[in-house]
Amino acid sequence: EAAKKPASTYSGGMKRRLDIAMTLVGSPRIIFLDEPTTGLDPRSRHNMWQIIRELVADGVTVFLTTQYLEEAD
Repeated sequence: EAAKKPASTYSGGMKRRLDIAMTLVGSPRIIFLDEPTTGLDPRSRHNMWQIIRELVADGVTVFLTTQYLEEAD
């Protein structure tokens, strides 16, 4: 359903997921994420961190910035 809509109409969480999907197209070994959870609701934040953890488990190096101290680890 979302594929039929312009990306400009996507929610913040959907835009973040689209950003990560586009980043992963070339199977990079290192990715940089600038505040990937900013503006997301708690459920979407949790899902985003799950995606990031899976990337790390698969051997991808992830550099990111965050304004949430509880996420900075």
